[in-house]
Amino acid sequence: MSKETTFTISEPAKLNLSLAITGKRDGLHTLDMIVCPYAKYEDTVSFYPQNDVIGITEVKIDCALQGFDETKFLAAIKDKLDLIALRANVGGRLHICKNIPLGAGMGGSSASIVGALKAVEIYCTSVGKNMPLDTAFLLSLGSDVPCMYKGGVCRVRGVGEVVDKIDCTDIPNFESVVVEGGADSGECYKTFDKLGKDYSSLAIPQNVREALELNRNDLFESSCIVNPRIKEAVERLKGEGINKVFMTGSGSGLFYMV
Repeated sequence: MSKETTFTISEPAKLNLSLAITGKRDGLHTLDMIVCPYAKYEDTVSFYPQNDVIGITEVKIDCALQGFDETKFLAAIKDKLDLIALRANVGGRLHICKNIPLGAGMGGSSASIVGALKAVEIYCTSVGKNMPLDTAFLLSLGSDVPCMYKGGVCRVRGVGEVVDKIDCTDIPNFESVVVEGGADSGECYKTFDKLGKDYSSLAIPQNVREALELNRNDLFESSCIVNPRIKEAVERLKGEGINKVFMTGSGSGLFYMV
């Protein structure tokens, strides 16, 4: 097979319709979330296999996102891409067309990783090669990877390892706003811990309808502290007549029903 044979996958962004923090385990926050794909943004990943090597030999990135730092992005994902190649025992090049905003809570890094995983998996299938995957391996690639790999509307629990598909055919249309400055997830969780708020008495959404009714994201206050522009954007949207504004993940992505 020619090394220029291409295996390409497009992977959509994700939206957290709800996010409840339920505790901590081994230093990580445990969550209960309703997550759905968001096709307004998607990354496209192409894998070019090379038969004489094991590992990812090159990653080319095309991105027109404002403020995109290619060096920082590659540093965040390169080891994950190498893990994928080693798990599959294959080698080759990757080309990522990056369209999902980073620091927006939309799974920007995870989508590129999942796209690479699926592209390599398709290649393996085409040549009759087995690529063993399990939840532990998916989770080692990132907390959003198991649910984004599974796809569709999901309820996600634990530190991302429990993923249950939800039958749902009536997801509304969403419009989104990515607030300038992003929101570093680590800082948002640290701020959450410092605030010491107890949300345990609040109902945890079990499905899409409840998620949209309750509009629960336990990180909202801490994310607004990390990036005050988030709260300013919410107030601006409400002033424009949009009564219910949601935040995805730790922000800074906001969305609303249209």
